[in-house]
Parts: sequence; C-alpha cells; structure tokens
Amino acid sequence: MSAELTGSIPVLVTPLNDQYEVDISSLLKLVRYYLDAGVDGIIALGESSERDALSPAERETILRTVFKEVGGAVPIIVGTGEDNAELTLQASRHAEELGAKAVMIPPPRLPELKGEEILEYYKYVGGHVRVPIVVQDYPQSTRPRMPPDLIAKIHNTIPNATYLKLEDPPTPPKIREVLKLTGNKMKVFGALYGRDSFWELEEGAAGIMTATPTPEYLVDMVESHFKGLRQRAMEIYYLTAPLTHFYPELGLAVRKQVLAFRDVIATPKVRPPRKGLDETQRKQLRETLNWVEDALTAKLGIKPIHFTV
Repeated sequence: MSAELTGSIPVLVTPLNDQYEVDISSLLKLVRYYLDAGVDGIIALGESSERDALSPAERETILRTVFKEVGGAVPIIVGTGEDNAELTLQASRHAEELGAKAVMIPPPRLPELKGEEILEYYKYVGGHVRVPIVVQDYPQSTRPRMPPDLIAKIHNTIPNATYLKLEDPPTPPKIREVLKLTGNKMKVFGALYGRDSFWELEEGAAGIMTATPTPEYLVDMVESHFKGLRQRAMEIYYLTAPLTHFYPELGLAVRKQVLAFRDVIATPKVRPPRKGLDETQRKQLRETLNWVEDALTAKLGIKPIHFTV
C-alpha cells in the first residue's frame, strides 16, 4: 500500500528553450528546486505542464527525466487523462510501470457528458490500474462540471478513486460538501494556482496541488496550517496574494516568468497559441515579486529561494 498523499505537491511546468523545444537542463533544475524547498510530492504532465502541446516522445522524455532525478525522494503523480478511456488507461498503466504513486485524471473534454458516462469512464480506468487515482475537477478547461454528489459517487464506487484535485470555484464550499458526502474519506486537494489555498485548508483540504513558482511559501503555509500555526499560515497567504492573483488569465506565463526571474528555468517561453507576458507585464511582475519576497523576509523571516548550482 503506497503512502498517503498530503501536503504541498507542485505541478511541474515544462521549460522550453528559445526554439520552443523542451529544455531538459532547466527541467532538472526545476525538480531540484522543488525538492530543495521541501515539497511532499511532484506532479508531472499536469495541465500546467502544457501536456496537450507535447508530443508523445516529449512526454516520455519528461517522465523518464523526472523519475530519474527525483529518485524516489518524494511521490510522483502523473497526469494521464486523454479524451477516451482506452488511451487514458494506456497512459495510466505506463505511468504505473515507471513508478508513479498515483495518476491524475480529469474527465474527457466532452462538456456534454452526463454523470453516469463520467462514472463509467473512471470505472473503466480504475478497474485496470492498481495505483490511486487523483480525480481532477477542472471544468474551465472545457471539461464537464462534476457536482459534489457525482464526485462522491465516483469515490464510493471505485476503490482507488482516493483523491480529488478540486479546481471548480468557489473551491472552499465544494471541498466542504465533498468531504461531507464521502464521510471525510476522500482526500481533497486545493489547486487553481493557490488563490484560495488558506481557505481550502481551513475547509479540510489534505494539501495543495498547484504550479507554484515560489514553493518555499506554499510549503511553509501548509506546514504551519497542519501544525496549528493558523496566524502564520494566514499571513503567508495574504502576503503572497498579489503574486497568486497576478494576471490570472495568464497564469502559466506568470509562473514561468517568476521561475525565469529566479534562474530556475532559462526562458519563460510558452508554446503558441498561448501568450507570454509583454514588457510592461514583466516589469509589473518583477515589482510584485520583489514586494512579496521583501515582505515575507521582513515579517516572517522566510527568505526567497534563488536557484544556485
């Protein structure tokens, strides 16, 4: 039986070079950056990894690089969702063979799917893999919305549908409802760039899964919450809010730019048609990041992590 997932589990972005090719050197630095920050797990090939813009060969290279670099230090969760059950199953089995501790699966990008059809999709995959499933509730990505009663039914019907990554705002009340319907047995993670992370933890979330570019703040906030240091956790949340709420419609570009500012990845490139930040936005983000880093250092003594070899 694998160890229970909990705590701070970031989603890896996919670093790209100036030719928009996968930058393996930066990917290795990114993994070490998160491990050095004390994260509790890592998610590879999630939505923020630009998974759908990667070729099968690129996905394979990323997975093998990440598994080798992590070396069992923390659990790895792999995003395996496809738009039909058979391809999702194939990807999930492959992740399992590589050593994934769980697979993360959203419903297919078919908004018209009904509850029973979604349930059957998860039953098919869940019945053929041994590792736990992280059900991803992310309707903003043109996927069907899953109400709390459907999520509870998935959990109660499929033994390994253990976890939920909840990204359907407002998230805190939905966490409360899912936990109520599952008797607190489904482990729910907040996400959505950490915008409501403190309140998600207050409602009983088991942790936060998000593509944070500043893991030292997320790790400290989550650990403080679980230690009962509510005031400290709340202060971290409020002091990082300018960063987590910066241009939310450009979330991935913002996170890559912060990682580039910190010398973790070589470029903040995103694959077209996604757009990066313009010069004005980069300047605004630089000022915001400086303010957040200075405020957390001065008020709580949390020093920012800038990557060093």
